[in-house]
Amino acid sequence: MNELADSLKVTKEDTEYLCRIRNHYEQLSDSEKRVADYILNNKATVVDIAIKKLAQITGTSAATIIRFCQALGFKGYTELKFYIERELLSPVGEAEEINENDSIKVLKQKIFNFNKKVIDDTLMILDDIEVEKAINAISKAQKIGLYGEGGSGSIAMSALNLLLQIGLPCNTFIDPFLQVMSASQLRKGDVAIGIAHSGRTINTIDAMRVAKQKGATTICITGYTNSPITEYSDIILYTSSNTTNFLSDLPAARISELCVISILQLGVVTRNYEKFAGSIKKSKEIFEIKRTK
Repeated sequence: MNELADSLKVTKEDTEYLCRIRNHYEQLSDSEKRVADYILNNKATVVDIAIKKLAQITGTSAATIIRFCQALGFKGYTELKFYIERELLSPVGEAEEINENDSIKVLKQKIFNFNKKVIDDTLMILDDIEVEKAINAISKAQKIGLYGEGGSGSIAMSALNLLLQIGLPCNTFIDPFLQVMSASQLRKGDVAIGIAHSGRTINTIDAMRVAKQKGATTICITGYTNSPITEYSDIILYTSSNTTNFLSDLPAARISELCVISILQLGVVTRNYEKFAGSIKKSKEIFEIKRTK
């Protein structure tokens, strides 16, 4: 009994398919458990065994093995072996939340899959017309204020870096009073860009409200429709709002925000290349100065 209990323990070194076998073990039939036992004890060699041979070794049938595979979320034995051999997430595993028993291999796959999905979702929901409006406003702006706090604040700093590279007149401040003070200096023809994934960051909202009152064009990057920041935004650029229960502030939100900023930067350059070509050349020269030989 102790040997069985030990074999069912989930460790952080397990691949995802082994975790699935252990987690589903008690719900399996007796014949399906014999298949599970063999796989658990022969992880290295099972991929080389045909379904008929495995049925013979375990005293079961091909139909039993297929039912076992389907219970784990696979279409059949061939698909199970494919995922075992490559140590990939199962089709079901890709949709599961991150948990404390995930191995590093599984953790990597879940995080990368989730981040890719967030980027794909952002691509789908980002409105082309709103992006075009934002690019036009930024291209013509005499002054640009960038506002964000916490994780979104780091993206505001990245945006400052990207926009300065092409010669756009912009600034950003971390201090909430300087944010509002900066926004109060904006005028008609200027642009304020507020970044807030939740759309509820009070200091970013205050800066956007003040900028709008002063006549500046306001652009927000947010993950939620009808959030408070949208009330003070002339142009709204939505990112994916996908989250996971495991972490409250996933890097995926930052990745999607950064993708939007990159689109704005490159959009400004491609539509106004002659205007910004000189600034781009100067930036490259400055970067060379700051690099060691």
